[in-house]
Amino acid sequence: MARVCMVALTRYETDARVRREAEALVERGDHVDVICLRTSANRPLRSLGGVRLHEVWIPRYRGTSTLTYMAQYTVFFALAAIGVTWLHLRHHYDVVQVHTMPDFIVFTATLAKLLGAKVVLDVHDLVPELYESKFGLSETDRAIRLLMWIERRSVAFANRAIAVHEPHLDALVGHGNPREKFDVLLNAPDPNLFSPRARRPPANASFRLVYHGTIAPRHGLETAVRAVARVRERIGPIEFLVLGVGDGLPGLERLVRELDLGGTVIVPKTVVPLDSLLPLIADADVGVVPILDDGFTKYMLPVKLLEYVALGIPVVCSETETIRAYFDDRMLAFFTPGDDEAMAERLVELHRDAGLRDELALRASAFFEIHSWEVQKRRYYELIDRLAAAPAVRSEPQDWSIVE
Repeated sequence: MARVCMVALTRYETDARVRREAEALVERGDHVDVICLRTSANRPLRSLGGVRLHEVWIPRYRGTSTLTYMAQYTVFFALAAIGVTWLHLRHHYDVVQVHTMPDFIVFTATLAKLLGAKVVLDVHDLVPELYESKFGLSETDRAIRLLMWIERRSVAFANRAIAVHEPHLDALVGHGNPREKFDVLLNAPDPNLFSPRARRPPANASFRLVYHGTIAPRHGLETAVRAVARVRERIGPIEFLVLGVGDGLPGLERLVRELDLGGTVIVPKTVVPLDSLLPLIADADVGVVPILDDGFTKYMLPVKLLEYVALGIPVVCSETETIRAYFDDRMLAFFTPGDDEAMAERLVELHRDAGLRDELALRASAFFEIHSWEVQKRRYYELIDRLAAAPAVRSEPQDWSIVE
């Protein structure tokens, strides 16, 4: 039995990747603790799916202030570092797995590593590219160079690191990280949660679209809302359910009002736990993945996309480099990122042709013949077992020079 501690600046019940990996370890009998964000200020520490949760209460900031982000990261870092150390003294972990972002929270495991634990850095997102996109910075900006340096130091500190797909790994290597340090584990959904199911008959005649996840400008929801306005004029009743929160929410709500789409675009303004999400999305006619194409999003293989495919829901999707690496025109209804007219045309096409929707869903499911969760889970077990069995070794000295 391996003893594993995870650290993630996220809410456990809504983070599919953290939950999937933690509960996979519990499934085979491992001991797993997770230090994460608390969902509400009043919720006590608890467990979920056999995973012991140690929740930290920090109000989640979703604005555009770099200083506020850093303050939040710093508070979480301090509390998580204390938590990892205290828990390691009690449980003597074999592995501490840190989920980004930010990258530097891997150093919360410093004392645990000195006391013998192996450290895995699970790199969910490319932080330099995200900050370029979010704050309008260039790759030559000092702040972006600093973030790349932090990323390299974080990867160097870990015993192993994980990338979420091959283009993501290529980008990390392009930042100066060694390819041989990484394993690749895709965000394949757990079939126990996400699998094709019988559709309930619709309660009304509306054409039903769904999006779930972060609401931010880079995710292209304003493009989707404008497309829905066009489609409503052509086909009649249509419903677009947007589940999530984020810094793009106020702008999205303004656009819905401007286009008089109240009652057509439904935005509950809440993060839905995975266990409650499925009944809300499983009966959709089409899943919507309208991401823009910039230096960050071009490396995204959205989790929501894979979840729609796993549920057997056809998907209308922006055509980006990474998504094209795994899916073709027979699998997804592609449109040019940011082009609401092109997206509307694809939606009208899908509305008129139920057979096309079924064909897309069936062909897209071929993705899981190669990249199923069972395959990813075996790779994950092998990684954890290699680290847990490896003898403690003295860390190699790091080059802390910030000069490239």
